[in-house]
Amino acid sequence: MTRVRRQLFLALAATAPQFFVPTTTTPPFMAPIPTRPAGAQEVAWQEELRGNIRNVLRNHYHRGLSSDTRSSDCLAARGDNCFGGDHEDWYCLRVFDCRTPAVRLQFVMELIGAVDDRPDDPHVIAHAVYGLARVGRTLHAVDQARRCRAAAWWCDLVMGLALHRAGRSAAAGVRYRSALEGADPELACRLTDIRELLDGSDAASYRRLPCPGPERTAYEERFWWLSDPLLSRPGNDRRTEHLTRRFELLLHERLWRTVYNRRVPPQYHIDVTRRGHPDSWRPRGRELETWKSEGGARYRFTPASLVGDGIEALRYELEASRWDEGFTPTQYGTVFEVPGQVARLLDGDSLVLAVSADLDAVPFGSPATRFVASGGPNGFFANLGVPTADLSPSFAAGVPSVPLLVAIEAYGRRRAVARMRQGVTPLAPGGLVLSDPLLVDPLLRELPESRQEAVDAMLPQTRIGSTNEMIAYFEVYGLEEGQTMRVSLALEREGEGMLTRVLRSLGGRSDTRAPRVAWTEPASGPTHPMALSLDVEALEDGNYDLKIEVSGPGGAVANTVRRFAVGGR
Repeated sequence: MTRVRRQLFLALAATAPQFFVPTTTTPPFMAPIPTRPAGAQEVAWQEELRGNIRNVLRNHYHRGLSSDTRSSDCLAARGDNCFGGDHEDWYCLRVFDCRTPAVRLQFVMELIGAVDDRPDDPHVIAHAVYGLARVGRTLHAVDQARRCRAAAWWCDLVMGLALHRAGRSAAAGVRYRSALEGADPELACRLTDIRELLDGSDAASYRRLPCPGPERTAYEERFWWLSDPLLSRPGNDRRTEHLTRRFELLLHERLWRTVYNRRVPPQYHIDVTRRGHPDSWRPRGRELETWKSEGGARYRFTPASLVGDGIEALRYELEASRWDEGFTPTQYGTVFEVPGQVARLLDGDSLVLAVSADLDAVPFGSPATRFVASGGPNGFFANLGVPTADLSPSFAAGVPSVPLLVAIEAYGRRRAVARMRQGVTPLAPGGLVLSDPLLVDPLLRELPESRQEAVDAMLPQTRIGSTNEMIAYFEVYGLEEGQTMRVSLALEREGEGMLTRVLRSLGGRSDTRAPRVAWTEPASGPTHPMALSLDVEALEDGNYDLKIEVSGPGGAVANTVRRFAVGGR
């Protein structure tokens, strides 16, 4: 397939103010919500259920209705929906526990009737909305949430639950942010807790943070910034799902005490927080195993890398196993993770990113593609369309010199999406500095002699296929015209030196193989471009590092590394 490479040079702030957003500016969909006056009505959220809502729940889940179920033939052990799709179905162990459509409709009407009687009771409104959402009556849940007359922050929590379960996550996120500003601090800490989603040293570090407290809030904001499934969409589906699960668990504890006179097992709490409510089950002796489906929580959007490793080590494992943290969005469908290439370059004091992504593997053509760069939950943010129909878009963009989350996100038909995401740190300021090596198409007739030519010819990913050459372009900064520099490069695989041969370059040539190739040449100016063609024909499939070192006058030394792969896909 013929690939057409285009270049989009995004000018700096002086020439393209629509691209740059001040680093203190919040993205439009994360605009802060005005704080309500203190003195909101308190909610006794830890109390047990009483009154009519208690009776409605006990009657529906606890009583035997064998006379109403003679025509039914369902059992949880066979995977049947005893309560009509409710995630309490897994606890339905006997045939006469199953509910007919008429009984399920009666439950819906009794929940609505309870709100008719007490729209000001926080327990009534919350459990009515939660019950309607459990049985799939999400539009009814939103309608009843609108009738809430309890504390304003509690009503926001209830509406957040209803909106998210109705597929309106962005609006739900706005409600949750408003609710958490006015909520009981103890409840807010419980709802925002992410310890079940963290592993290893991250979990230990998080547990030491006091709540409420600014350190924990900052930690959570950063975690959810990195975990947002699609940065170019308003809101954060994954964070909204987490808050919904945590609020539902709070309500579920009261449901279990009311219906079964039991406490929710700690493992159930962990599993729901990580995966969501049970979506399937199978017999295991006299009990049932739950969460057997891998479809209900297919994606792991939280990073697989540790927070302490830094944003440059950011790594995702998008597919979630049955017991991983997982979430499957309802607003969009299949999510594809695609490879890409990001290289840091300089333009004076400003950072320039050369970006490409390989969209050839996704099963949708001519996708609407966005470039996103984010400097943190409340920092720099850019969201730009990439004007190309090519499945390997490549372009350069000016960005602030701050740690960034950089992404290419593409939207196809039938709600399919694809994303490439990397963490980027600024280049070291001042002195002798090297850009990242930028890998370009080895089929070029001539080596690129400028940044523009290199960006136009960027490989869509850092993988070398069936070829005997690898072309790398990089830039040297900080020298004056005519100053002598020594360039040295090597290829390594897992720390082992490899034989290297420079076939052709702008500044040197080597016709013999050696573990390290070096030469000297004069700098052409403050920005000195270089292009090299390396012999990779003898390399076996695997991961390699291209290491480049440049030394200048006065003992100044700069290094850069490009990790690349050979073979496969």
